[in-house]
Amino acid sequence: MMMHQKRLHNRLLKHIPKKRLMIARVAGALGVLHLLEFIVTCRKPVIAVLTYHRIAVPNDPAQPYYDPVISATPESFRTHIELLVQRFQVLTLEELLCLQAGGQTHKSFKKPGVFITFDDGYRDNCEIALPLLQSYGVPATFFIATKFLEDPDLPWWDHVARILKTTNVRTLRLERFKGDKEPLHVGLGRDASTDVRNRAVRTVVDCFLDDSITDHSWFLDQLNAQAEVVIDTRAAGCELFMGWDEVRQLLRAGMSIGSHGHSHLALAKLDEVTQPTELTTSRMLLKNGTGKEVCALAYPFGWNQTYSTCTQKLAVEAGYRLGFSSMEGINTLASLRREPMGLRRLNVGTGDSALLLHARFLAYGTLGRSTL
Repeated sequence: MMMHQKRLHNRLLKHIPKKRLMIARVAGALGVLHLLEFIVTCRKPVIAVLTYHRIAVPNDPAQPYYDPVISATPESFRTHIELLVQRFQVLTLEELLCLQAGGQTHKSFKKPGVFITFDDGYRDNCEIALPLLQSYGVPATFFIATKFLEDPDLPWWDHVARILKTTNVRTLRLERFKGDKEPLHVGLGRDASTDVRNRAVRTVVDCFLDDSITDHSWFLDQLNAQAEVVIDTRAAGCELFMGWDEVRQLLRAGMSIGSHGHSHLALAKLDEVTQPTELTTSRMLLKNGTGKEVCALAYPFGWNQTYSTCTQKLAVEAGYRLGFSSMEGINTLASLRREPMGLRRLNVGTGDSALLLHARFLAYGTLGRSTL
């Protein structure tokens, strides 16, 4: 009977739109979130690290790029900041480093700590996120993939999205590798609606992520040719990503800069020469370009098998003191000091309202996990 009820419950939730937000609202209405917040506040200090990428509007025809890297719209980002200012103690990178070293910051932990991060270095971080952060006096740290600064180009996920969102070709037959006997068939249909195109983008992106596409340049050339789309990837990269002037603007505004590797590659999959080169090159370029020492690193991609204990060791040897993954969770003072190169983060997506983001944090802070 209990199994039957569980299956019925799961089927009902499956058909409820925005069910994560609904659960958070119910928990709030019943006072559950208030109770969880009381428990978290009474415990030893915990620190949530939030990961943002882009601040933009999904499915914008003027920005035909990879929508899943959009973390929030400008308006929803504003509501996030308002929540953080009210409910959290927003930490600077310097304060986090002080805590990691065993020292105390000038602030006492009367509220849970939060550390705001942005990955990749998209231009909208400077044009949209920065003014909002400044208006509330909130600090953030921006992890930059330095190749996008030195040699602007479109990363493969945005390249794929740009092609499939703009092509007039309705069917593509794509080999994932030369001689692929079961090529990938991508159909956009007659209407080529936004939903259809987005599904096509996810299908191809998944092939990159599962490593069935090994030669990225070769595949993208094939995609361009079949889709009959020509892109000036350098111009597009300059438009989409920050340059050195924007990085320096962030620093002048009181923000902090960290490394996201040089070429945004999965570090653990690189050989013993390339991996340390990626780490040291990025750190050196950022120091030369800003005059600031860089001691924080966000591993590109950041999930299991994209960084390793060897990666962490090499990062320490390269001069980094903090390493941020994309593994879901929050950190305690003990874990910050015990495992500073393996810090967890909460990845923020467009489905995260301020309420849902708060509920996710409280679930991790009290239960150590979250289904939201």
